[in-house]
Amino acid sequence: MSRRFLPAIWAFTLLFLMMQVPAMAATYVVAPFSVSGAQGYSYLGQAVPSMLTSRLYLQGKFEPVGRQDAALKEKAPASKDAASAMARKFSADYVIWGSVTVMGDQASLDVSALSPDGKVWKEAATSPVNALIGGVQNVADSINVEVFGRTDVARASGASSGAPSSAFVMNESYGRVQNGTYLNPSLRYQGTEDERSQIRSQMLGFECLGMEVADINGDGKNEVLLLNDNTLNAYVWRDGNRLVEIGSYDIPASMKPVLARHFKQDGKNYVILTGYNKTDSSAYSQVLQFSQGKFNVVVRNVRRYLNVAKIPPLYAPTLIMQDSDRSKVVSGSVYEGRIRGDDVVRGGKLSNLPSQATVFNFSWIPADKGKRGDHLALIAENETLLTFDDRGHRLAGTEDTYSGSSVYVEGDRGIGALSASRESSDMVLYYVPMRMPVVDLDRDGRYELIANKPVTAAGKLFSNYRTYPQGEIHAMLWNGMGMELLWKTRRIKGTVCDVSVADVNNNGKIDLVVSVNSYAGLGSGIKTRCAVYLYPLDTTMVKATPNYQE
Repeated sequence: MSRRFLPAIWAFTLLFLMMQVPAMAATYVVAPFSVSGAQGYSYLGQAVPSMLTSRLYLQGKFEPVGRQDAALKEKAPASKDAASAMARKFSADYVIWGSVTVMGDQASLDVSALSPDGKVWKEAATSPVNALIGGVQNVADSINVEVFGRTDVARASGASSGAPSSAFVMNESYGRVQNGTYLNPSLRYQGTEDERSQIRSQMLGFECLGMEVADINGDGKNEVLLLNDNTLNAYVWRDGNRLVEIGSYDIPASMKPVLARHFKQDGKNYVILTGYNKTDSSAYSQVLQFSQGKFNVVVRNVRRYLNVAKIPPLYAPTLIMQDSDRSKVVSGSVYEGRIRGDDVVRGGKLSNLPSQATVFNFSWIPADKGKRGDHLALIAENETLLTFDDRGHRLAGTEDTYSGSSVYVEGDRGIGALSASRESSDMVLYYVPMRMPVVDLDRDGRYELIANKPVTAAGKLFSNYRTYPQGEIHAMLWNGMGMELLWKTRRIKGTVCDVSVADVNNNGKIDLVVSVNSYAGLGSGIKTRCAVYLYPLDTTMVKATPNYQE
């Protein structure tokens, strides 16, 4: 071969190799926002950046810097120079910063973005406070199109990029689905089961009181928490269908636990454990952290019930609390909480909750896209499902009962805040409603309420009958008149004890996650066991990332 051709061959080879190397993702950092308005809106300074961070993400193309949580502890940039300094500090290609101004029921967003070439993009948006989540989405769409140059994102004023709802499962009224596509075959009522549509873990030798699926140790992967009377166990999902224990925590002997939740504050992961004192039935909660296979106690004894809820307008997970009362289980209003050192301090009162609301029994539902007004779903004392508007006015109620929890708080006989059994003694059991996740799986701008529906005949006759032989998980939409069934699982054998929507096995796909107790019956000699069921939710027909974390 002539030597004069060698440079050309080398150049071609080098070009070929460069084409094989995957391009590095462009990075961005979102700074904390400055907030002007009433003190109760100060949390928007952290919540708005968190929402923008997730809405700008495109794997392999545009990703937040690894120290995004640390960036939220910085001061909000006041100028282009300050933003440039932040880009250098966090090694980011882009910097997004801005401010939120709240006046009355209106919120204004002023957002800036600094590009690698030094150009600054700006946009202002105004929306009602209770529709601020839509305003943030519109700004994120504009940044994606105008700053990042993405062509796979529709502008806020353009056509929706989400798949039509007909691509998703059955409404009970129709009995079949158009286009032959489903979220999951098990979400049809008829049909045979197969292992591809439903995955079950091994049976575990205890009765499960509750479940949580979250990244509890900050490693970027989800773990599974299962709670029983004596321990809180942490697992990872491995080998397709096995829960492998990675740690456990012994519940204090004086505590009767009722739920465990994950909560993230200031970049730190916490596990909230709440229950009551077996001696005097008063609230007894703890705050834990999980690291290197061990649970460490951060707050040892909080004399209030704790929970985590997504609160409007931004629906960021919020720590909430309520006082206990021996005769009424809960007492007074529901407040925000904040972990401070070795204590949990009370924050502002949650507004616009109906009088029936407790720290345990409600879920907020964001307004449909393009509409105003959120809704609140609540499990009433008789376990029917009530719906309220965003001012706490009741709109509708069901005749059927939902939740069907077997987890209870003991108290004295009296008018309870939750449904109670009718015992002849002075003791009464108040059943704690099961959580109701709110999701928008098909990204069509309408949010589904996920709720457990126990299937039982004895339970209709005896209010303290809690060993349900089977159950269903229902997804419902608000249709202007009431909650309408969108889809449901086929019947699940056993007693459902909790439900969630998360990527349990960390494969990038969302799952409907259900923990189930199996009772062998009295005299069988077989103790109660539990298992976790996964229903992989096939979103391949959807042209947008499912919005399941709102």
